Amino acid sequence: MNQPGAAFEQVVARHRGEILAYLVRFLGDEPDAQDVCQDVMVRAYRAFDRLAPNSNARAWLYKIATRGALNALRRRKRMTARTADVDLDTLPARPHAPVERTDELRRVRRAVDALPSKQRAALMQRNFQGLSYEEIGAALGCSPDSARANVYQAIKKLRAQLAP
Repeated sequence: MNQPGAAFEQVVARHRGEILAYLVRFLGDEPDAQDVCQDVMVRAYRAFDRLAPNSNARAWLYKIATRGALNALRRRKRMTARTADVDLDTLPARPHAPVERTDELRRVRRAVDALPSKQRAALMQRNFQGLSYEEIGAALGCSPDSARANVYQAIKKLRAQLAP
């Protein structure tokens, strides 16, 4: 078995930050995201020699990250009952944010958390990470058209949930 070496280090250097940001958004908890990101990199390291030379390494890492995040969510659900309140530490820092804004952010977070996992992943990969539908499809194991449909359905559900 070949060791990944410098090529793997370049892939990690290029994509680790965005993978971590995706996981923080997906999981809503930075320490959990750090743990999952580390696991993603270990899994990627072990499998890197099996990645075809012309493959999209970014989409491949997102696929591993999405699976890792979904597994972490399943573990979290088994270990603790999910609370209705969102920890304000997971929301963007707003030193003088009005209470209404904080409540609105909580509503958005709950609505996003309520999305089916594939729709949530597709939405985050598209809107926050800037992935193409082809990359999202590769990361989620579906076609680009299915990735587009997942993003569309997620937006539609959020609009309905958050309508005044």
